[in-house]
Amino acid sequence: MKQLTTSLSPLVTWVQMTRTFSPLLDNEADSLLARLQQLSERQRRISALEDAPLTLGIYGHALDGKNHLLNTLQGSPNGRIDIQLGDKRLDYLTHINPGHTPATMAVRFSAQHAPEVDNYPLLLTLFSEAELAQQFINRYHASDAPRLATSSAVALRLTELESRRQPVQTPGLTSEETADLLHGYHRLQRRQNHLDEHVGYQMAQLAPYLCVEDRAALFALLWGEDSALTETWQRLALALLHLGSVEQVLAPASLVVDSFLLPTEGFLIPAGPEDVPEQADVMVCPLVDNLPGSHLSLPQNDLAQLCAEVIFTLSQPSALANVDLLDIPPQLLTWYTTRLQPDTLLVCNAVNERGEVQAAGKALAWWVDSTQSPGHSALPGLVWAITPFDARFTLGTSLDDGVQRLVGYPGKRWGTLQALDSRNMHRLLEWLTDALNTTRREQRIAALRNDLDTQTVALFQRFIDAQQVTPQQARQQAEDLVRALQARATQHGNLLASLVPSRDALQQRWLRHQQQHQPKPEGFALEIDLFADGTEHEASQSEGISYARAVHQLWVNHLRLLGHRREAAHQFGLDSVQLQALCDVLIVASYRLDVPLMLERSMQNGDSGLELDISRASTVLGDFIAWLGYASVPVSGRPASRVNKGLAVFAPPAQADISRRLTQLGEQPTRGNASYVYDWLVALYTRATENIGYQNPLDINDKQRQTLLKLLG
Repeated sequence: MKQLTTSLSPLVTWVQMTRTFSPLLDNEADSLLARLQQLSERQRRISALEDAPLTLGIYGHALDGKNHLLNTLQGSPNGRIDIQLGDKRLDYLTHINPGHTPATMAVRFSAQHAPEVDNYPLLLTLFSEAELAQQFINRYHASDAPRLATSSAVALRLTELESRRQPVQTPGLTSEETADLLHGYHRLQRRQNHLDEHVGYQMAQLAPYLCVEDRAALFALLWGEDSALTETWQRLALALLHLGSVEQVLAPASLVVDSFLLPTEGFLIPAGPEDVPEQADVMVCPLVDNLPGSHLSLPQNDLAQLCAEVIFTLSQPSALANVDLLDIPPQLLTWYTTRLQPDTLLVCNAVNERGEVQAAGKALAWWVDSTQSPGHSALPGLVWAITPFDARFTLGTSLDDGVQRLVGYPGKRWGTLQALDSRNMHRLLEWLTDALNTTRREQRIAALRNDLDTQTVALFQRFIDAQQVTPQQARQQAEDLVRALQARATQHGNLLASLVPSRDALQQRWLRHQQQHQPKPEGFALEIDLFADGTEHEASQSEGISYARAVHQLWVNHLRLLGHRREAAHQFGLDSVQLQALCDVLIVASYRLDVPLMLERSMQNGDSGLELDISRASTVLGDFIAWLGYASVPVSGRPASRVNKGLAVFAPPAQADISRRLTQLGEQPTRGNASYVYDWLVALYTRATENIGYQNPLDINDKQRQTLLKLLG
């Protein structure tokens, strides 16, 4: 397989062009394009790693333990962290943060020098518009009972904003960043609360063409339309636009120390509760392609909220040559995860309270999943560092065991190193020297790219299999799938429930369908062609698909997305390929057995309305998943049961005759649940074998398939 990271744009073009000729592809096109946008943004992040410095992150709540590690790793024998701030050599722990106060932003200690501009020695890394929005989303959804965005509300807002689309993109935001933002939003929600894929794709397409004020109105739905957050995001986004949407700026030293070299509060170090927030403006120098630009002014409070990271230059090389040391506050771990940084993460007390264990465990597990491709290195990227200031010594207890269990697989996904005395520190330095070097970085980048290629190919796997999988291979894959499901039969109920969209998703699709098909008021409509044939105008009013077809489209996309969720595959005891195969079997069978027509017929029975239509759609899909289409098939036409000998699948067992007295129990006990599960597996295998060789006339043709195969290599 060739490297696909340079081929995502041609794949996007292929989907956009081919969807106009293939109704089946068109049903899934928005979902495919949205996923390709997310992968394109990840591709950009991976490419950015090539120029990023090697980085060792230090994360956790044990501030003294973190400073203990920084002292040792910085290589200073006198317990100092010496930095160069312009022409002044300062000790970070004495002049800038003598109280060892948790910083409001990340602090990076680097051997690399920032561009030199007189009176601007401080280098700051800023959030982008999308990253700033993600921070606001994280903050809002960490509160109690947050309001969730609905697909119908977002679709309505998109309709309102479409008329204000700009002719060219407004700087500061791309479609790929918006798609990645939505991915981050969905990570915080239960699956049934995710936005419809079509709505998400529309949002990613429109947002870059909106002005900042309209973007704020659109993104506000993702943080419950909290007016204070919306006003703040809009103000900060305008400040970013004022700075030229740059990633880094140079700032004066007065943000961290005053003229007497005493600590300055209100920027890196938070001000006290009784202190009035700083209202003064500050001059900064934006960096464009690492070159200083024109000096600009903005409020210091806004700069503090825009700043993600402060970078100090070490006055002498650290014990780890050419490696940046990074102090990560808890609220910024997600930001570094999306940036695939740092290379290695040391943890000093991941949590302080038992209620934080679940959230911290998920965050660290996601960091491992995102930044460390499985099997690329024998050394884990996540390491707990045990220092003399660890909670197990200072408080006599440690809650990190629960976090480690959530991360899983000790020795592979995470490890432990002691940093208690000089002998331990020597071993720690040896281990880190081996883990942090250019060779390891290149291996990590290569592994991440291979993983990206695998995900990209998986998106189009169903189109490839039609050409590359023989009937014998297809039967073997079906058998392997059934055996894997049989091994986790206790999860069967949860599996079936996951294969059907929630009632809320069906409701949101119904509301969207109603919005799209509301009759337009007659009158003076500028879009009416006064010289057009009247029949043509009537035809345009009837465009669109029925709610029944929309439900089937929603369900197909639901299964496609489910097939690409690794955590779902793990939950059901399957690998990603097997879960995708299961979803493919169900989707192809639904077309063969004409489930869309079943949905249409159910909607034509009597009255219609929100609750009735949702119930009918849910019943049809639920019955299809539960019986795999055999509920309407005579018993004589069903495959034979393997658990109830002499009967067909889903056939009721023989019942005792009420007219005869029961004198003894039957030879075999009746196990209803087990019989159903095993009959379902037999039915699934039968449907999978029936699907072999099936070619839907609405699918892509051979020429389009060959073009795709060339793009995928």
